[in-house]
Amino acid sequence: MHSRIFQISTEPIVKENYLNENTLYQGDGSFYDYCSNIDDVERKENIACLVKDILPKGMFELLGDDAMRYNGGLEQWKEEYVTNIHKRADALTVENMLEWSSTYYLKRAIINPLDTEYHFYLDGSGCQSFAEQSFAFMQFVSTLEPEAILYIGGVIDYHF
Repeated sequence: MHSRIFQISTEPIVKENYLNENTLYQGDGSFYDYCSNIDDVERKENIACLVKDILPKGMFELLGDDAMRYNGGLEQWKEEYVTNIHKRADALTVENMLEWSSTYYLKRAIINPLDTEYHFYLDGSGCQSFAEQSFAFMQFVSTLEPEAILYIGGVIDYHF
């Protein structure tokens, strides 16, 4: 399957530091079979999709091809996150605990609360060797004040 990795930072990202197909560890022992660059048109489409369809509604606003504004709303999202975790945990029983779906959906709700295959590379300098699932991105958002501008660098395809 294919998805995207988005490089996001609180500082503008220079092109030389953009995430690219060679930044992340790939292949044997890695979550990523391989990564590949995408063209500028696909990049813009994927950024628009991220803001419009993946991130919590109203929490972000696209400001152009390379930036988005955080509008606030984390407190409401945190309440929804905890409610969802409780719902998934309540569904776990002694009888179903060894069924893959019971623990899988709980684990996924914890580490990937946005329920997306998009990953987030939260390093504007391009030195980090890994990307993270959506919980790490929401932790990052928790450090922001409303009206903060986030900059988007490289966007790459990955296969898993």
